[in-house]
This record gives sequence, C-alpha cells and structure tokens, in this order.
Amino acid sequence: MSRLTWVKDFIVKELYAPYEVEKDEDYYKDLRKKYKLLLDTAEKAGADVESLKIIKKYSDKVKESIRLYYDGSISKAHNVVRRLVKGCEEDALAVNTIINSDAFPGVKGTEIQFFRARLSDDAKAFKAKEMLHLPLSMRGKTGNYRFSIPGIPSLYLGNSSYACWIELGCPPEYKFNVAPVVLEGNQKIFNLAVMSRCWWQLDELEEAKVHCWLKLLILMMATSYTVKESGRLFKSEYIVSQSIMLACKELGYDGVAYFSKRVNDEIFAYAAINLALFTPYQSNKKYSTVCDHIKIDDSFNYFMYKQLGAIYRNCRYNLRLDSTGIITNIGEYRVSRQFKYTFTDFYEFDKFLFASWNEKDEIEWGNALK
Repeated sequence: MSRLTWVKDFIVKELYAPYEVEKDEDYYKDLRKKYKLLLDTAEKAGADVESLKIIKKYSDKVKESIRLYYDGSISKAHNVVRRLVKGCEEDALAVNTIINSDAFPGVKGTEIQFFRARLSDDAKAFKAKEMLHLPLSMRGKTGNYRFSIPGIPSLYLGNSSYACWIELGCPPEYKFNVAPVVLEGNQKIFNLAVMSRCWWQLDELEEAKVHCWLKLLILMMATSYTVKESGRLFKSEYIVSQSIMLACKELGYDGVAYFSKRVNDEIFAYAAINLALFTPYQSNKKYSTVCDHIKIDDSFNYFMYKQLGAIYRNCRYNLRLDSTGIITNIGEYRVSRQFKYTFTDFYEFDKFLFASWNEKDEIEWGNALK
C-alpha cells in the first residue's frame, strides 16, 4: 500500500473553494487560517515528511509575497510567486498543452469546446472579430481582473455557455450572446483547476504527482477568494493570481486554467472551468498573436435560441464533457437543488452552437482576423 494513501482522508469542508470574506482586510487573515488548517489536516492524516515540507514552504511563501506587496516591495513579491510557479513545471499535472491538460475533463487529445460571451441590450449577434479581446486601439479600456491587469488583457473563455453566464453575473437571457471557440490545442497552460478532494485523479497516488498537486492546491487557495466589500479600487485577492499570470507569461506559458469562483462549491465547477489566455499587445499588430491560433464563430443570442422549435434545438455534437466519468452537476449541496449539467438548456445550447457551425473544420486558424 502506498505511503501516500493519507490523501484519501484529506477532505475538510472548510477547505472547499471558493471562499468569501466581508472586507479586503479579511483576505490575508482568512488565508492564513486556511493554510494552518491545511497543514493540521495533513499532519493528522499521516502525511509523509516531504508533503508536510511542501505545504509549509508554499504556504509560507505565498504569505510572504502578500506581505511584501502590502509593504510596497511589489517586484520582490512577484519574484516569490514566480519561483513557486516554476517549482511546479516539471509535472504535466501543472503544465501541459491545452488539449492534454488535466484541467479539462474528458478524453485527452480530443477537441475541447470553449465559449466566449458578450452582453447587449438588443439581442444582437456579434461578428466573430467582435468576440476577440479588445484591440490595441482600445487598450485604455482594459481592466483589472483576476488573471489580467490594466493594459495587459487576457482572453477569457469558458468550457460551457453556463460558465460564461455565471461569469457575466447571470444576465437576462435576451442580453446573453455566445460564440463557440476552438483552439489549436498546443498552447501550454498552467493548471489551477485543482481541489482538495480530487485525490482520485492522482494516478495511483504517485508520489511526484501528489506533491505537485499540493503545490497547485496552495496556489489555488490563494486565488479563490471573493470579497463582498463594494467600491474597492484595490483587491487583495488579485495579488497572487496576477503574479501567477505574469510569472506564467515570463516562463513561456500561454494561459491559466481555473475553476470559476462564482459557483456555490468547486465540486459544481467541472462545467464551469475558465481559461485565461494571455494576449500581450505588439506595437505593430492590432490584436495579440494568440488570435492566430483560434477559430471562432459569430455569436448567437441565448433567448433567440430558446425560441427555436425542437427540430432546430435538438442537435447532435460530441462535447468533451460527454466523455468524462466525472459528475458534472451544477447547483448546491441540497439533493433537490443539484442538477446534471447534461439535462440543462445550457448544455443543449453548447451542442447547438457547435453543430450549427458548419464551416468549422474548413476555415483557417485565426479566421476572425481575415
């Protein structure tokens, strides 16, 4: 029996992400408590010495980076996080191509369906080019988000239309416009779509993979907070995630995959996995080179879709989510409030968007720019 079987007992409800605190000042204090609970839980479960060392080192370093940032030593804070990210890169669990990443459930090597959404007041269809990131001429409108900073945007995609819907704040159906997206798949991404109760994914509890999982888990925890306090210009919960984004870019990765922080619990996020692709501007190009490796269709309005008859709505398309044994429920813990994603209109909408994209296989990569 593996000496790493302790992870099978590594389930503590207080560690289930995402986390919510009232005020910005509560973020660091709560994260410290979470890290202490993580270490105490591992010790009680009989974790091996190396695992305990990793938990202590990575949690201490994350806390150090936040303190350095608060003290104004921003470059030092970033360098601390960069070393932590680099310390994960030897394992494919952490860094892999999109199509083979453990971040996305299903048969590796098969097409992953992504979705990009925009809101409008008149149920309009946006052209494919309008669904890309902001062009260089609109750089001044780029904002401050979890995995992007002003002036250096990311292209945010979801692995379902539902993921896009909750990320946009659950808008009315008539405002919700979604475009299907496929990527070449060879882009390298950093995987933060991990959770404390996914030990069963760790390839027969192989030691190196468990240790990598612990590193990713600690980084994930620091990036999984929402703060209820309104009117803030500064967001403590973005310190580590934005440093991870910059570190990944410096290390030659193309993006970060992570569970949506708008779900009730991470266990309901397998149908709400986000991908933030880095889109640095180049002075002589209107769009980032990431757009050269994307195929994207015009958007379709969700309300319009729901007005179609069954003959149009009931489409056949093999989605990546169909090939996984993972339960892709959405909702909350109450059994009566849990729903299989495959029984929702969002799932049918996902299939419709790809089934109706007739020219997908014939068009060239970067079609929106042509």
